[in-house]
Amino acid sequence: MILRLVEEWEGGFTVAELHACARALNPRLGLATTYRTLELLRTAGAVRPVLTGSTRAYVCCSPTHHHHLVCTTCGGVEETELCAAPPEAELRRLHGFRPTAHDLDIYGTCRSCAA
Repeated sequence: MILRLVEEWEGGFTVAELHACARALNPRLGLATTYRTLELLRTAGAVRPVLTGSTRAYVCCSPTHHHHLVCTTCGGVEETELCAAPPEAELRRLHGFRPTAHDLDIYGTCRSCAA
């Protein structure tokens, strides 16, 4: 049930929001179960935490390489495939660094809030 809610959720959600929706479907669901399930999904790469203002939210993530655009006005989160990370070859050449992965969240104002 929690997985289905996460998959259908538009944008970011907090643990409290997810738990409230899940409890509407199953009033016996405990908060600890919601936390444990969300942690399993995070470990599997299905969700990722982002900061929306001072609140930690989560977003459902596609398995493809992407980053998040986080609106600091409304807290909305949108995926983008644009990547500003330097290429692996350049990191090796300049720093001798061999990256294995990277995360990038871009904070600003979304189109709706900017209008």
